[in-house]
Amino acid sequence: MRTRNLLTGAFLLLALLTEGAIALSGYGDRSSVTVLARGPAGLRIEGKGSEVSIAEDGAALTFTVPLAPLDTGMGLRDLQMREILEAEKYPAAVLRVARTSLSFPHEHQVTEETVDGELTLHGQSRPVKVHYRAELAGSDVTRVSGSLQLDIRDFDIKAPSYLGMTVAPKIEVRVELSVKRA
Repeated sequence: MRTRNLLTGAFLLLALLTEGAIALSGYGDRSSVTVLARGPAGLRIEGKGSEVSIAEDGAALTFTVPLAPLDTGMGLRDLQMREILEAEKYPAAVLRVARTSLSFPHEHQVTEETVDGELTLHGQSRPVKVHYRAELAGSDVTRVSGSLQLDIRDFDIKAPSYLGMTVAPKIEVRVELSVKRA
């Protein structure tokens, strides 16, 4: 659940940073993916990760985020998350975004918009909307932040439950990245 959202956000952010056939790579230690789940009585669970890979085929950018490294800060909860996501069977979340749907920032300008993509998670592919903001941080570095909301039930994932407390099926994902032209 958390992993899916993180992956989707990461993918969209990376797509926004690339232009044309420019190869990209992560830059510095400023990349982060956060998945936020909520439960009863104000329960708030955050999963964090930073691994994202990018591939391009001319028509689209494909972002891949491995699910197993996502960390909630609690070992038992991480284990349960991996089991619910079936991370051994479905090891990554994959986001595909058409190049033509992306706008790229120019010097002294900020690009901010919502784009469509396709997220594959838990063996299911669904359309998703991602809001992003991108700006140049140097001649070859772009900073991107993005967010989206998902319903894990759309991907045939059951909401986690422990000791009678069930996490809400709607998850928020936030991603921040610095991308450098390779």
